Amino acid sequence: MRAISPARELSDSAIVDHLPRILAVTADFVEAEPTGKALSLGTLPKEHAVDRLARGFDLDHIVTEYGLLRRAIVDLWASRIGPTIDLGELRKLDTAFDELLRQAAVRYADAREKLLKAIDRISEAALGPGDLDRFLTDLLGATLESTESVDTAVVLLREGDTLRVRAAVGLEEGLDETFPMTTEGGIAGHVAAARQPVLVRDAATDPRIKSRAIREKRVRAVYGVPLMYEGKVIGVAHIGSLVATEFSEEDKLLFRTMASRATSVVVKAQLLADLRRTESAQRFLSEASKQFAQSLDYESTLKKITHLAVPAIADWCVVDLVGSGAVHRVSVAHADPEKEKLVLELEERHPMDPNARAGIANVLRTGRSERLSEIADAELTALARDAEQLRILRELGLKAYIVVPIVWRDQVLGTILLVTAESNRRYSEDDLRIAEDLAGRAATAIENARLYAEAQEAVRMRERVLAIVSHDLRNQLGVIAMGANLLGRRAAALKDATDINKPVDTIQRTANSMQHLLGDLLDMASIQAGQLSMEPAALAIESLLLECFESHQPLAAAKDVRFRSDIEVGDVRVLCDRRRVLQVLGNLLGNAIKFSKAGDSVLLRAEIRDRNVLIAVRDTGPGIPRESLQSIFEPYRTIEHQSHSGTGLGLYITRGIVERHGGRVWVESEVGTGSTFFFTLPRAQ
Repeated sequence: MRAISPARELSDSAIVDHLPRILAVTADFVEAEPTGKALSLGTLPKEHAVDRLARGFDLDHIVTEYGLLRRAIVDLWASRIGPTIDLGELRKLDTAFDELLRQAAVRYADAREKLLKAIDRISEAALGPGDLDRFLTDLLGATLESTESVDTAVVLLREGDTLRVRAAVGLEEGLDETFPMTTEGGIAGHVAAARQPVLVRDAATDPRIKSRAIREKRVRAVYGVPLMYEGKVIGVAHIGSLVATEFSEEDKLLFRTMASRATSVVVKAQLLADLRRTESAQRFLSEASKQFAQSLDYESTLKKITHLAVPAIADWCVVDLVGSGAVHRVSVAHADPEKEKLVLELEERHPMDPNARAGIANVLRTGRSERLSEIADAELTALARDAEQLRILRELGLKAYIVVPIVWRDQVLGTILLVTAESNRRYSEDDLRIAEDLAGRAATAIENARLYAEAQEAVRMRERVLAIVSHDLRNQLGVIAMGANLLGRRAAALKDATDINKPVDTIQRTANSMQHLLGDLLDMASIQAGQLSMEPAALAIESLLLECFESHQPLAAAKDVRFRSDIEVGDVRVLCDRRRVLQVLGNLLGNAIKFSKAGDSVLLRAEIRDRNVLIAVRDTGPGIPRESLQSIFEPYRTIEHQSHSGTGLGLYITRGIVERHGGRVWVESEVGTGSTFFFTLPRAQ
C-alpha cells in the first residue's frame, strides 16, 4: 500500500481501516454453502470508498488497493493449501471482490459528484455580491441540501478568546451565542481545544453541549470540525441531526471538505475587512490630527473628533475630561440623535459610580485601557442599578466597547469611549491600538493648548511689567538725569568742583545707559508682540548714511580706528523710518568700532541692488566664531571680546527693525580677519 501516493503518509491503522471487517464478510461468503442468493456486503464497501475519497484516493487507487488485497489472499492461500485449492471457493472470492469494486465505484462516483456540486455551491457563494455572513449562510444551506441526515448547521468565528455564531441554518435562535475557546465552551470549545473533529451522539443530554439552541431544538447527533489557518483555529463549524445519532462517512467527508474550502474564503474576507478597517482608521486618525492642529480650543476639537469617529471606528463615541477635581462630559456622538439623548438621559439619571470596577470610572482611576469584545445581556443586567437603567442600556443596543485614557505624563486627563451597536462590529486588539493612538494625539493637543494658554498669560504678565517699567521707571530715571544736569551746572559755577564733577558725570552716564537699556527692552517686547512703532517716509538714503557716519567719527577717532565710507548712491530714496534706520546703523557701527582696536579699520558702504539698497558695515576686528553665526541675532546673545560685553539685545532689535521694513539682515565673518554685517532696505517707488 505504501507505493500508492496518498498512503505514503498514512498510519498503519489508517491503511488497515475497514479491511478486517471486509475480510471477515468475504471469508464468510467464500465458506458458505451455495444458496443462490446475491452476495451482500452491507455498507462496508461504501464506507471504505468514502473514507478513501476523504484521504485523497482516486478510484484507480481503490482498484489497486483491492487488487493488492486479493493477491495477498491468494498468495497466502496458495502457500497454505497449494494445489488443493477449491476452484469454487476461488470463484466465490472473485465474485466477492467484483462486488466490492462495483459498490466502491458506484459509491465513490456518487460521493465525488455530490462533493463537486457542493464545491460549486461554495464557489458560487464566494463569488456572490453578499458579505461574509451571507456567504456563510449560503454555505450552510448548501450543506443541508447536499447531505442526507443533516438538519442544522452552524459556523462560529473566532473573536479574541471567544467563538461567536456568525451564521446558522436550523438553529437561528442561537445567532447571539458566544462561547470560550476552551472545553467550557460546549461542542465548539471542545473542537477548538482538540483542534480536530468531535462527534456527540446525543447532544440533548450530553454535558459537553452548552448551546441553549441545540438543547431546545433537541438535536441528537452533532459533528464539529475546526476551521484552521496557518496552524491556528479561526473558527468552528458543526452540523446536527434531529433523528440520527451518527452521520455517514460521506456526510462527514462532505462537511469537512466544505469547511476546509470555506476557510480560505473566510480568511480572505477577514483580511479584506481588516484592510478596509485599517484604511478607514488611518484616514480617521489623519483627519483627527488635522483637526487638532487647526485649533487650540481642544474641547471644540474633541467635539468634532467624536463625530468623526462615527461611523469610522464606532457607532457612538463619548469623551469625558477631568477638570477642577470633577469629570465633565465634553461630547456625545451617534448617527441617531435620539440615541444621543438616551446617553445624556442615562448620565443625568444615573451619575457615574467613581468606584465602579469597569468602564469609564475604572479607566479614570487606573489609567489602563479596557476592551470588551462582546457585551452579553447578563453583563448589562449586572451593570444596571435598577430596571430603568437596564431599559436604557438595552435600548442603546450595546455590542462591544473600548475605553482608553487620555494620559499626559502619567496624569489622566480624561477618557474616550467607543461603542458598537447597530453595526454588530466586535473590537479587536488592533482597534484598541487605534483608540489609544487617538487618545495620545488628544493628550498632546490638550497639553499644547494648556501650554499655549500659559504662554499667553506669561506674555500678558511681561507686557504688564514692561508697561510699568516703561512708565514709572522712565519717569524716575528722568528725575535722576535732570537732577544730575542741575548739579553739573551748579558745579561748573564753583571755582574748585573736582570732587563734585566726577560723581555727577557717573550719575549722568549711568542714567543715560539705563534709559538706553529701557528703550532696548521696550523695543524687544514690541518686536515680539509684532507692534514695533514705525513712521515710514521716502528719504534720501545717502544723506541718512552720511549723517550717521559723521556722528560716529569722534568715537572712531578716540580709539584710533580708521573710519571710511563708500556711500555714493546718488539721489536714491528708500521707504523707511528715519529714527529706526539710524538706530540700526548706530548698533552696527557702534559694535564695529567698540570691538576694534587701534589701527583696525571700519568701512560703511552702500550700493543699489535691483529694488533694494544694500548697506554694509565692515570691520577688521577679531571676527565671530563660526558656531556663533547662526545665533548672533537671537536675544541675549553676546560675543565676549576682551572687556567688552552688552545686553545682547542690539542685534536682535536690528533684525526686528530691518525685517519690519521688509528687508533682511545677515553677517559674514571669520575669526582673526573681521566681520561684515549686511542689511537691505526697499527703494521708494
